[in-house]
Amino acid sequence: MLKIQTQIEETDPSVASACLLADRLALGSDEIICQFRQSLDGVSSPLISTTELWGEAREHARLVIQECAEALRESERPSAANAALGLSVGLSTRGPLQSVHPADTLRSSGLLFQICLQYLVTAAAGLPPEQSSACLGRAVAALNHSLATCLQVSAAGYDAYLLKKVEESATGHRQRLARDLHDRLGQSLALAYRCLDLHDQAMAEGYGPATRDRHLGRVRGALDEATGYARGLISDLRTRPGATGLAEALLEYAEAHQAPGVRVHIEVNGDESWVPAGHAEELFLVLREFLRNSLTHAAPSTVALEVDVAPHRVDCFAHDDGIGFDQAAPPARDGRSGTGLLSMRERVQALGGTLHLTSAPGVGTGMRLSLLLPEPDPATAPDGRG
Repeated sequence: MLKIQTQIEETDPSVASACLLADRLALGSDEIICQFRQSLDGVSSPLISTTELWGEAREHARLVIQECAEALRESERPSAANAALGLSVGLSTRGPLQSVHPADTLRSSGLLFQICLQYLVTAAAGLPPEQSSACLGRAVAALNHSLATCLQVSAAGYDAYLLKKVEESATGHRQRLARDLHDRLGQSLALAYRCLDLHDQAMAEGYGPATRDRHLGRVRGALDEATGYARGLISDLRTRPGATGLAEALLEYAEAHQAPGVRVHIEVNGDESWVPAGHAEELFLVLREFLRNSLTHAAPSTVALEVDVAPHRVDCFAHDDGIGFDQAAPPARDGRSGTGLLSMRERVQALGGTLHLTSAPGVGTGMRLSLLLPEPDPATAPDGRG
């Protein structure tokens, strides 16, 4: 306590008060998280339904508190805790948390905000009145920023979860289609061939026209059945491309550049045929550049990249746990630093999309890319005629 009071006397009073409030908030982290757990239990939140889910939610709450404290101490610099928060949420919402509905995430964020605010109000009670309001205002702004980061990334994770479910449903449909092709179309064609064999055998053994015509009639019936099924199938079938063309290309690139011991995870959800060829090529170049930077310069142990493809948009999330970099630092004199990032931004902007990078020394690098897709050209779209 004597040390803190000495700091208050030797520094600007407003800065000292903010630091004091930050220290009190950091010391109360465990108490806040305990109250958060009890509140989630009170509303039967799915975030405490399993040990894994609560572990991720607890870590996010800890990072939110940490960023709030850092924002109070260092108001003029971007918070490294927020970079860590974005990476942590982005990673965990690719796991168990991605199945949590946004409404439950929003409710849990509201509970954490209320608990933190109540704690801050109590902790600020002993501060000089003229500094208490300003400190609380900064703390509330930091809380809002952190929780907005959680909500944004969690919502994107839930979108990815839904896309994955759609893809799983499509996979199940293709399996059913294969069974139907075998059991219906295949059986009808097999019957047709069998009846042709019987027709040839009847001719060889000298049977009369009635027998041969009966076999030919069965051939026609089987072919009519097969044709009817094929026509119905064509009228309903939606074209699906090869499963993961983009993922395979990126994995091939990563395998050629990754150092031993580096884990690379690449996943593409959705239907790549929704992405026009020109957009797909530019998207590949941007994502490949992120992989190149991570594998060449960041010295990571893990690099993860996910692409979520919907009919009218593409969202990409990438992160590594490497050394990170200072986004405010000037480019290196050799011209290498920043060139690739500038190229990435220009390509995305040329397509009308947005690209956000988050990084800080020691906390890795994250990227979010969002791209709206153009409406399909009616002149080149299938017309359904067979």
